[in-house]
This record gives sequence, C-alpha cells and structure tokens, in this order.
Amino acid sequence: IDVVSAKDMFEAVKEYSDCDIIVKAAAVADYRPMTVAEDKIKKSDEDASIALERTDDILKFLGENKKDGQLLCGFSMETRDLLENSRRKLEKKNLDMICANNLKVEGAGFGTETNVITMITADGETELPLMSKDEAANEIFTKLLSMK
Repeated sequence: IDVVSAKDMFEAVKEYSDCDIIVKAAAVADYRPMTVAEDKIKKSDEDASIALERTDDILKFLGENKKDGQLLCGFSMETRDLLENSRRKLEKKNLDMICANNLKVEGAGFGTETNVITMITADGETELPLMSKDEAANEIFTKLLSMK
C-alpha cells in the first residue's frame, strides 16, 4: 500500500490492522509542519522557524486497539539508554515485542544491509549479533510465532 505521509500511513494501518501479527518497522516522523506553504517562502532579513505538531502515534493506536490473540511488534531506535527506553516503549504501547536497534555498532541501523537488534519481551531480552536484515527478520518471526 503506497503512502506519502505519516497521516496516509496511519489511515492505511487502521484499515488493514485486522491481522494475527503486526510488525511495525517503518520509521515514521514524530512531527510534521503545522502549515504547508502554497508558494515559496521568500528570504528575509529575519530568522525563520517552522512550527511543528505531533503526528498520529500508529504503534500506540495499535496497542490501544489490540485484538485478542493478536501479536504486536514494534521497533525502537535510541541513542541513549537503549534497553531501558525500549522496555518503557514496550509497556507504554502495549506491545508483545520490541526490537531495539543498536545504532552505536558498526553495520547496524539505517542504510545498511545488516543490523544489530535486541528482541525484548515481557519475559526477557535476546541480543542478536550482527546479521543481515533478512536473517534478523527470520529471527523476529521465529520468536513471534513461538509466542502464539
């Protein structure tokens, strides 16, 4: 389903959220400009600022509307206190699992074919070594299916 904006993605996820397992791996912006200019904003001698508003929290919506037996997995990218902040997100958003991306390890994160993640559930944590994103996806779904 093609989407352009965070709002488009929120609407698409709402429409298609009747699934047994949902894995939300997309990095959706937390904020968007409050207004969008119709024309070019002309340069002036003054500084300019852009007022921002929150985007819809898709993962929070899914957690608040989780169906019986449905498994919900999110991702977390943190630059500090990776495991603590990710565990808080797991609980706050009513997730069954969260995959914490460790961006401080070479070969992990965005723009690479590999990643280093820690799968966190209410029962514990499983740190995965550097591996391809396909291998990581296999580990994630193996863990999720074992939770069914």
